[in-house]
Amino acid sequence: MIPRFAYGFALPITAALLTACSATGGAEGVEPSVRQVTQSAHCGLTGPGVALASSSAELEALLDVGGQNMSTGVIRQVNLDNESLVIVTLGQKPTAGYGVGLSSASKTGQTLKLGMDVTEPAPGMMVAQVITSPCVVLAVAEQDWQRLEISGLTEKLIVKEVGN
Repeated sequence: MIPRFAYGFALPITAALLTACSATGGAEGVEPSVRQVTQSAHCGLTGPGVALASSSAELEALLDVGGQNMSTGVIRQVNLDNESLVIVTLGQKPTAGYGVGLSSASKTGQTLKLGMDVTEPAPGMMVAQVITSPCVVLAVAEQDWQRLEISGLTEKLIVKEVGN
């Protein structure tokens, strides 16, 4: 049996906890909903960087790039009403064996921060002498970010201002 005075404490404590939980929605380091849709060794984008698609027209323009060899079927399955696509590319590389993938994602204020994991052939490894343009395609559910920061791709942070 719970003592009668405990009921007087339970309601204010519960209300305080719920208020604290709802107040952290804009807190530093919030983990956004980001998933890797696909990656490819041949995206056709020549420079390291990032491209965004939040509409069908923007998506088709990116998929129409010459020299790309991505799984376009799985990319077209993304519902652009609920998610935006972020394509992160390493740019042209002289051999096979390079790749890029998502290693971390966080949101601070209106900035979406994506950390990339870059792989490259080991020294002395036999690789095909072919020009590649590795990339990763990410789907991001949160639409309230205005700035995108990509780290781990180049020595410098890649920043893109977005008009979401």
